Amino acid sequence: MTLGLTLGVSARPLLAQDAGLAPIADPPPLEPPSAARRPTLPTASPSPPAESVTDLPSAPAPQIDSITLFPNRTEGGKASRNFGDQRFGYVLHGEVSAAYESNIAIQPTNPRADFLFTISPGLAVGWGDFKSELYGPDSFRYRFERYVGKNFIYANYSPSYTWYANNSDESGLHHDVRLNGEWTHQHLTLGVVASYITQNMPEADVGNLVETRRASVALTSRYEYSGKTSMEVNAYYNSLNYNDDNIDWREWRNEDWLNYQISPKIKIGLGGAVAYVTRSVGPSQTYEEGLFRMQYAMTDQLTLALSGGIEFRQTAGGGGDRTFGTFRFDAVWTPFDGSYFYLEGYRHADVSGSFGEEYYVATGAELQYRQRILQRFYFSLVAGYQNADYQASPGSSDFDRNDDLFYIRPGVGFDVAAWLNCELTAEYRKNSSSVAARQFDAKTAVVKFSVLF
Repeated sequence: MTLGLTLGVSARPLLAQDAGLAPIADPPPLEPPSAARRPTLPTASPSPPAESVTDLPSAPAPQIDSITLFPNRTEGGKASRNFGDQRFGYVLHGEVSAAYESNIAIQPTNPRADFLFTISPGLAVGWGDFKSELYGPDSFRYRFERYVGKNFIYANYSPSYTWYANNSDESGLHHDVRLNGEWTHQHLTLGVVASYITQNMPEADVGNLVETRRASVALTSRYEYSGKTSMEVNAYYNSLNYNDDNIDWREWRNEDWLNYQISPKIKIGLGGAVAYVTRSVGPSQTYEEGLFRMQYAMTDQLTLALSGGIEFRQTAGGGGDRTFGTFRFDAVWTPFDGSYFYLEGYRHADVSGSFGEEYYVATGAELQYRQRILQRFYFSLVAGYQNADYQASPGSSDFDRNDDLFYIRPGVGFDVAAWLNCELTAEYRKNSSSVAARQFDAKTAVVKFSVLF
């Protein structure tokens, strides 16, 4: 095992994944996001590992890429001075990074260590009240409430070039294009979140460093029938394509909800979902879900949310049919000014891109702690665990694959100027698997400078 280091200069690329969820106080570092999300080793990529739409109905696996320690750029009055009251505006941002990683391809033996250098300029343009979406606080939405009752739309493009010092064949140009919008008229709210992201990153699912192309679209709608009752009809599309011989897949999903506010502090919802999954190799899948969710604002400092249900998943050809429970639990606690705790637990199914497996059921938890000190300094600690129970194709040698992934990531950060900040993080990750080729451990340390104009 070796140590890792990353240095980056970044105007944090604009994160639109959680568009539509109600804001909460001093929210958690963003984490994508999506039914397609799976644990991946952090790289010097200028944006989080590809996430389809974060606000997808099935709970995502833990996001364990490098996080930002500055989720609220409006603190200290630094935000929105570029826009004033304009209806149309733009933001220039960028990232330059240098990284050392101990196991760039997450291999069980003979790991390759390397220095990575990345440059990533970015431009976001938009119309309406989208400033807070760019700067952060409204991007970290509580998962139960999706809509904030304002009109905006913006697009962001962040190309990046990464150079590997010792493995130049892994170097390349990548793209991150995002669109986010919301429109409210009387009782109706419509939303759209879309992204197209290309990356070269390690994926625990396939056990290697791989070139990927991810596309996602979410079309959401909500109608306020009364002051306490609302209805939702939502549609989602996700796809993942590899540039090598791994298995590409696509998912179409519909999810509908009936919501009711029992009291000022308690909201509940009943819903259902149907989805269809196709893969470039192997049979297609369909699944149906019966869903329930509840949010409880226990105090001004503590908010709890629980969602879950039963999933019935079928694999074409009669193999791999399965029924299991799904859930997601969120707890946000802000006991003091500048202190923030976030606990997440989940169980859900993800499509697998590895040969021999159809999908896996991910069960895990993550704890985040963030502390602001003297208004300029930040401390963060993230730790998590995930078990991945694979449902394999009949006759596959990996039929009994089961992975246990653990990670811990401390970090510190500080504001250098109103437009510049610095983050330093370190991470240790270990994956234990019943399949020897999928085991790995890796260490990384990160130094990142962020700039936003």
